[in-house]
Parts: sequence; C-alpha cells; structure tokens
Amino acid sequence: MSSRSCFTPHKEEVHSSTRPWGHVPEIVEIGLGSLCSAVIWRYIVQSEQTRRLALSLEEQYGAGSQPSRFLLDPSPGLMLFSCLVFGCCVSSFVHRRQDQDRFQSVIYAAVLAAVVLAGYTTRASTNLIILGYLPGATCAAMIISVSGHSLLKSLRRGNEIGLEDTEKVPLPV
Repeated sequence: MSSRSCFTPHKEEVHSSTRPWGHVPEIVEIGLGSLCSAVIWRYIVQSEQTRRLALSLEEQYGAGSQPSRFLLDPSPGLMLFSCLVFGCCVSSFVHRRQDQDRFQSVIYAAVLAAVVLAGYTTRASTNLIILGYLPGATCAAMIISVSGHSLLKSLRRGNEIGLEDTEKVPLPV
C-alpha cells in the first residue's frame, strides 16, 4: 500500500504547464531580477566613473580636490536593497526549478564563465565584472534555462503528438 496522499501530488508530478498560472513565477523572478540587475549595473558604472574622475582630478589638481559630483544615482541604500532582492529572486528561481531542469547548473556555469572571461579580456575592473556583468549574466542564464526547458518540452510533446497522428492514419492497401 502506498503511503502518499491521494490529494497532494509529488514534486515530479507538478509541472509549470499543469499549474493554472503557467510561467508567472518565473516571469516575476526574472523581471525583478533584471530590474535589480539594472540598478546594480547603473550604480557600479557610475561608481567606476566617479573613481576615475577623482583619480584624474587628483593627478591634475592634487590630492585635496574632490569631484563636484558626490551624489550617485542610485543611492547606496538602493544598491543594497537591489542586491538583496536580486539574491532572493535568483535563489528562489534556482531552488524551485532544480528538480525540473537538470542542466540548470551547467547553463549557469557556462554563461557566468563566459562573462567573466569576456570581462577579463576587456580589462574591466573586478568590481565591474562582479557587480556589473554577473547579475545580468545570471538573468540571461535564467532566461536560457526557462526557454530551453520549455522548448525541449514542446519538442517532446510535438513528437508524441506526431507519433499518435501517424498511428491513427489508415494504411493504403
């Protein structure tokens, strides 16, 4: 006798295509993650520009001068909040889909390694690679994971439908 309940499906029985809301959680997580990634990108790019400007002003006018622009847009508080929300979105996405997508870690590793390599070949700073490039690459890996998994599922479903149709076609005699 089975000990599992008749009313609650197992993890492997629940798929995004059987849920009434479809891919809404993935869309929300990717959308929020992308928005936070854009905030993080903007902050780090402005921070890098301000640092370079400060270095060039110190070289020109001495160590006592400050750049005229001291307020960054977005603020450090917004940057911290974006990092936290981004981490929660990625963590939720990975945890929820780890049973459905067995190649998820391979996709993440490949995309993130490619972005780090591209960052080092363009001689970008470590801050820019970690806080600028990697969040965007993580969102791209999330999109690739969902779209690749959905494409593979639809191809499998298409092959099954195609086989069923060919079985129902009468053979010419």
